Amino acid sequence: MQKRITDEIAAAIGDALARLGTVKEDVDKQLKTVITNALDRLDLVTRDEFEVQQELLRRLAERVGALEARLSQGSDHSQHPTD
Repeated sequence: MQKRITDEIAAAIGDALARLGTVKEDVDKQLKTVITNALDRLDLVTRDEFEVQQELLRRLAERVGALEARLSQGSDHSQHPTD
């Protein structure tokens, strides 16, 4: 009698664990889908793309600085003519 009850309890626990495994797989799939959708909405870029844009921005800042310096020199010359 005890062996039969023990077997039934073990079988019930085994069934419950098997069902939990399926639930876990379903939850994993749903979480992956939710996370993927959230990341897609964030419009993220790769590290390489970020570094390229960072380099372009650095070069642009240098060019702007050089142009500002030229403008500053030009306005100095127009305010203080040397002729």
